[in-house]
Amino acid sequence: MTGTGEHRAMEGKAAAARRELAGLGQALTEAERGWGPRPPAVALMARLLRSAVLRPDAMGVAVLLHVADIVADGDVGYEDKVAVIRMGWAALVQAARRAEGLALVAAGGARARAVTAA
Repeated sequence: MTGTGEHRAMEGKAAAARRELAGLGQALTEAERGWGPRPPAVALMARLLRSAVLRPDAMGVAVLLHVADIVADGDVGYEDKVAVIRMGWAALVQAARRAEGLALVAAGGARARAVTAA
């Protein structure tokens, strides 16, 4: 693509992201207030995933802050906190594996740990 074509493509993606976010926001408002038929949670999650694809930079920070809130919450049990942190760890390992070639190895029957694949 030339400069003008790339610019139009970026504008199109930004407009699509705005539309998707607005649609998801409306759907969430309707679900929270009980307006109309109740959409399945998996349908709302699918819309969130479509939005995240269009705005991946924002999603990572938002999820990290949410994990921090869960860990800081005194009403959440230790096991649940560790499970949420483990999910974050697994997501980071998967991203690093794709980007940098990390591999998972078991250490003497213990849980897997990330190591650099050489």
